[in-house]
Amino acid sequence: MLLCNYLQLFRRGIERLENYGYTESINIKEEIRPNKQAIIKAKIVLVDSSVLHIKEYIDAKHKMEKVSYAYQYQDRNGKLIFRYDNAVHRPALRFREHKHTKDGLIIEASLPDISDIVDEVAGYV
Repeated sequence: MLLCNYLQLFRRGIERLENYGYTESINIKEEIRPNKQAIIKAKIVLVDSSVLHIKEYIDAKHKMEKVSYAYQYQDRNGKLIFRYDNAVHRPALRFREHKHTKDGLIIEASLPDISDIVDEVAGYV
């Protein structure tokens, strides 16, 4: 997949929240770097004042790869509802890709697609 195609799919995924009538504001910043790399940062404020923060670092030089990512959804008071990421933890987890739950648990979870994130957020709004 080409980087430009991925960015277009990403924007369409986020626009689904807008099409549902769930968004107050959407702010997406795309930083295209040399060698087919990109950093995407997005902040989506929803009608219930909850917020979805997205960060992705993509390398598409040889294949489409999300080198690092974080999808954090929090309530109006900033309390975590969920976060998917692949950050390294200390002490180390048994798995790289994981999900933080609102109960404080960290569970193994595969890399979600933006449409999966949108669907999960829509279930809370």
